[in-house]
Amino acid sequence: MEAQSNQTRRPTGSDPLLQVRNLSVHFTSDGQRVRAVENVSFDIRRGEICGLVGESGSGKTVTGMALLQLIPRPPGEIAAGEAWFQGRDLLRLTPAELKKVRGREIGVIFQEPMTALSPLHPVGNQLVEAQRIHFPDRSAREAWRIAADWLDKVGIPDAAERMRAYPYQFSGGMRQRAMIAMTLMLDPRLIIADEPTTALDVTIQAQIFDLILQMKKRETAILFITHDMGVIWELCDRVLVMKDGCLVEEGEAEPLFDQPRDPYTRRLLAAVPRLTDHLPPKPESATVANDEPVVRVKSVRIWFPVRRGIWARTVGHIKAVDGVTVRIPRGYTYGLVGESGSGKTTLGRSILGLDPLSDGAIFYNGQQLSGRTSRQWQPYRRQLQMVFQDPFSSLNPRLNILDIITEAPRLHHRLPGRVEDLAAHWLGEVGLSPDMMWRYPHEFSGGQRQRICIARAMALEPAFIVCDEAVSALDVTVQAQVIELLMQLKTKYGLSYLFISHDVSVVRRIADYVGVMRAGRLVEEGPVEQVIDDPQAGYTRCLIAAVPVPGDLVRRQRRR
Repeated sequence: MEAQSNQTRRPTGSDPLLQVRNLSVHFTSDGQRVRAVENVSFDIRRGEICGLVGESGSGKTVTGMALLQLIPRPPGEIAAGEAWFQGRDLLRLTPAELKKVRGREIGVIFQEPMTALSPLHPVGNQLVEAQRIHFPDRSAREAWRIAADWLDKVGIPDAAERMRAYPYQFSGGMRQRAMIAMTLMLDPRLIIADEPTTALDVTIQAQIFDLILQMKKRETAILFITHDMGVIWELCDRVLVMKDGCLVEEGEAEPLFDQPRDPYTRRLLAAVPRLTDHLPPKPESATVANDEPVVRVKSVRIWFPVRRGIWARTVGHIKAVDGVTVRIPRGYTYGLVGESGSGKTTLGRSILGLDPLSDGAIFYNGQQLSGRTSRQWQPYRRQLQMVFQDPFSSLNPRLNILDIITEAPRLHHRLPGRVEDLAAHWLGEVGLSPDMMWRYPHEFSGGQRQRICIARAMALEPAFIVCDEAVSALDVTVQAQVIELLMQLKTKYGLSYLFISHDVSVVRRIADYVGVMRAGRLVEEGPVEQVIDDPQAGYTRCLIAAVPVPGDLVRRQRRR
C-alpha cells in the first residue's frame, strides 16, 4: 500500500461519515493467495444503519475488521483501498492513532464475545476499564454505576449483581449483550456490529434493536454485518450484498427486498425460514407421553451458589434450571426455546454430565446417568454428543481440522479406515471442501467453524446429540442445508436431538416437539405445530410476535 500523509483531509459537512473506496484484502495460506475482499466501495452517512449481508465466507467480517486494521498480518494483508472517516484514512493510521479511534470514535461488537472478553476478570471490571481508558476523568464509582445501568438496558437480569460475575458464568447470549453494552456506553460515532444479535433470542433482540435505533437518532452510524435477512429488514436503511468478496448489489432496504436484481440476493431471501413455511412430515408412531424415551429428564434442578465476602459464604442461588421434566422419544427432535439465560444450555449440558445436578435425575435408554463418576460415564460418551454454541472456543486452535474431527474416533477406536477419508467424508457432509482439513480454526469464518463442530459431533455416529444453537452462526442458505442434513442424518441413523435455539422459525422447521423455557422453568410444551401455531402461554406468544418477518412493512414502520 502506498504511503500517504494522514494530514490529507477530505470534505466534511454533508459528506458521508465513512467513505470506503476500492478496498481489497488478501490472505496467504499454504502459498496460495486468497482474495477475501476485492475492490469494495461504499459510503455510510451519519445516523444511517447500513446492513452488510452475505453467506459465511463472503468477506463481510473481513471488510468490517479491515476498517480498523484488525486483520491479522500475516496471513492477511490490506492490499489496496482507502477508508475515510472524519477526514482521516483509517487504513493509514499509526497504532497510536488507531488506539484513540477504536472504542471511543468507532466501536466494534465482535461476533464471538467469549474471545473478546477476558476470562480472568469480572464482566463489570471490564466495562469499567473500557470507560476509564476513554474517559480518564470519570471516577471508578461513576463508571461502575454507568456499566451496571447499561447491562440493565441490554436485558441482563439482576445487572448490579451480575457485574461481579465472570464471562464463563454468563450464557452465550448474555456475553453478547455485555459486549453490546461495552460498545454502546462509549457513545461512538460509528459502530461496526459483526453478527451482534446472532446469539440472542427474539425478545432480547428486539430490545437491542430499540437501543440501536436510539443511537441512530443521535446520528450514530452503524455498519450492521449479519446473515439474517429478517434483521436486515427490520433495522437497516440501506443494504449491501456480498458474495465471494465482492459487492453484487446495494440499495435502499425496501426497494431491494421488494425487487432484488441479483439472483444471489433472491436466493438469500428465498432461504429465510418463516413461521408460515410448510412443515415436513413428522413421525407418526410415538408420543412424548407414552413412547419409551431415549432421554428422560426428571424434576431436574441446577442451582449455582452466589458467594460473597472474604469467606465466600453462600448468600443465595442462581436457579438456572428449576424443576424441569422432559421426555425425548427415540428418533425425535425436541426443540427448546427461550430467552438467553433461561436455562436451555444448562439443561442440555446436564444431560451430558457437564453440569452437576442439584436435584432430580437424568436417564438414557432407561439407565440413570446422573450421579455417575467420570469413569462410569465413559461408555456413554460416544453415544451422547454436543454441538456447542460458541464454535471458536470449542475448537482447539492448535489442532488442524483433520485432528479435530478424528480425535474422538481415535479415542473410541471408531476409525473404519484412513483418518483422511473420515475427515473428508464429514467435511463434505456439512458442505465444506475436503481440502480444508489441513487448515486451522482461525482460518475459517464463524459459520464455517460451526459446520466443523457439527462434523466433529457426527464423526462418532452417536445416538443422541444436543445441538446448542447449532445453526445460529450460519447464513440462511447454509442454515437450510445444515437443517436438512441434520434431518437426513436423523432418519438414516435413527438419531435423536435436543435442539436448543432462540430462533422460533428454525425450531418450527426441524423439531417434532417443542418446550418453552423461562427463568429456569418449562412454561409450555407439546407438538411443534400446536405450540407455535396456537400458543397457550403469554410468554410463548411474545416470543413468536417478536420474530423478524422480512417484507412486513407495518412492523418495520412501527419499530422505526
